[in-house]
Amino acid sequence: MEAGTKIHPGTTALLATFGYAKVKVSKRPIVGILSTGTELLDVGDELTPGKIRNSNGPMVEAQLKRMGMMYQSYGMLEDNLESCQHMVEKALAETDLLITTGGVSVGDYDYLPVIYERLGATVLFNKIAMRPGSVTTVSVLNGKLLFGLSGNPSACFTGFELYVRPAIEKMMGSLAPYLPQIEAELDEAIPDANPFIRFMRGLWTFGADGVTARPAGFNKTNAVSSIARGNCIIVLPPGEHGYERGAKVKLLLLGSEQGVSTWNI
Repeated sequence: MEAGTKIHPGTTALLATFGYAKVKVSKRPIVGILSTGTELLDVGDELTPGKIRNSNGPMVEAQLKRMGMMYQSYGMLEDNLESCQHMVEKALAETDLLITTGGVSVGDYDYLPVIYERLGATVLFNKIAMRPGSVTTVSVLNGKLLFGLSGNPSACFTGFELYVRPAIEKMMGSLAPYLPQIEAELDEAIPDANPFIRFMRGLWTFGADGVTARPAGFNKTNAVSSIARGNCIIVLPPGEHGYERGAKVKLLLLGSEQGVSTWNI
């Protein structure tokens, strides 16, 4: 087995068969999670006008758990520049990389770009020609990555799977850090055109006609129902026209233990 091979039940059996009671493994990074936004309430709080419950924090925790990662949650912060900067500094001192949700767009209270500049972080990229998740920002400070994900749940989810997940896998020396990919036919039309590449939450099935896929319901960037129902991400290249039923598309499979070595979307 090569270095960088993921240890699963089969590899464990192989190691045991040949007498390897102990092997050297890569360290699992500790990931910090911080949700920002004055509008956020805790999951158990009663809703009040102008407020929403924090779904991004628990969602990112669950995505990390699915990867088998350790994490430290720093809760929620209101939109206050000094408080946010202090917590970002604290989290970076205690973890190996930091994920923040919200605060990376162009609103009056989106402070994360200012904080990156104050700390002297190098911005690797800021905004991407994709939907959802165009405001995704990634910086590095003293060798530690800071992932600024969107406050919109679907964009946050997609940003994690496309950028955070493979980065963590590479930190551990994985040979196959990317989501596995298959080809499918659309089971229903997607009429809306978009000039940007789209990553749409979808449902894939295998039947007599092969692999088919369809959107997993309401797919706006602030939606959570499609995240709950979806088992894949449908990749829709940019174009001037929508997609007819039967069109061939690529799918990124969610929840798979084993990834792939190349990104060919």
